[in-house]
Amino acid sequence: MNKVGQTFCLNMIVKNEAPVIRRCLDSVRPLIDRWMIVDTGSTDGTQEIIRSELSRLPGELHERPWRNFAHNRTEALQLARGKADYTLIIDADDELEIGNPETIPGLLADSYTVEINDTATVYQRTQLMRNALPWRYEGVLHEYPTCDGAGPSELLSGLRILRNHDGARRKDPQTYRRDAEVLETALKTETDPFLLARYRFYLAQSFRDCHEWEKAAEHYLTRAKLGFWQEEVFFSLYSAAQMKERLGHPDQEVIDTFLRASDALPTRAEALYGASRFCRNKKRYSEGYEMAKRGLQISMPSDALFLEPWIYETGLLDEFSINAYWSGHHRESLDASLKMLATGRLLSADMQRVVANARFAADALPMEAHPGS
Repeated sequence: MNKVGQTFCLNMIVKNEAPVIRRCLDSVRPLIDRWMIVDTGSTDGTQEIIRSELSRLPGELHERPWRNFAHNRTEALQLARGKADYTLIIDADDELEIGNPETIPGLLADSYTVEINDTATVYQRTQLMRNALPWRYEGVLHEYPTCDGAGPSELLSGLRILRNHDGARRKDPQTYRRDAEVLETALKTETDPFLLARYRFYLAQSFRDCHEWEKAAEHYLTRAKLGFWQEEVFFSLYSAAQMKERLGHPDQEVIDTFLRASDALPTRAEALYGASRFCRNKKRYSEGYEMAKRGLQISMPSDALFLEPWIYETGLLDEFSINAYWSGHHRESLDASLKMLATGRLLSADMQRVVANARFAADALPMEAHPGS
């Protein structure tokens, strides 16, 4: 319950999450007022853990057969209807970070996005929905919530979700291959252009995650041609460049694909970082210097798909510093190294390297004449 008395119902679908479910429930307990969880066939005691951990709160555990993510999540939402003011969605291997629940303001929007911290990337996703509205999920995989007539989502800055990647799906080595099969099947019958683009994107992601780089690159490039969300177009081209790099495609082809990504969304700097890093590795220092210099002019976006904050904080400065040194821009190299050190965001191993790079750059500067000499 927040400071104005609005209530929250936890809503989940789970299966065989006994190793991680306690951590998740501990994280949400300070916020929620009740719960509605659907188990789709656990055989590891997940049901008993949920009942025990949430025994002091009103709630219900339902057991339903598995069909697909959209169907089962929608079913869970329908079971939670009327149980609270807002419904909170979270996966079993994730954690909710909150300050004091009473500091969460009165909520007015029909849904709220929450910042997701996923290893080195950050993005926003709708996790909180007005309970009275007929929300549903769409998509055979990587499903998303939608509701006819609902207003636009707003960012709720008082919450953050940490993704841990240690749930049942993540531990199964065949998950991504099965995902690819599901998406390939869906692409044969789907007619909605938006879903065709979305499925193509996540098919590329699935092939990437099972290390089939050639197929991933092919589907990323296909997705980039389909339009719709420009963030996804950018990320498809950016990822295609990374796949081509892994596969050893010709240097200029890799660089050109990074630059296509940058041109597709000039507010994102990650592709320029990738191009600069690639040029450094290929000893094309002058080009790497110019690309990093361009990237440093871009401010970190506040809302983006799979944002990599570290690139904006130190990554571009690092590539700029090294490429600047080897292309003869020693003063700029030194300045970039000193700026990195001043951020306080470097790991100890990186700090030692950056300090050494700063010394190399300083030693390469011409000696200043002393007064009177």
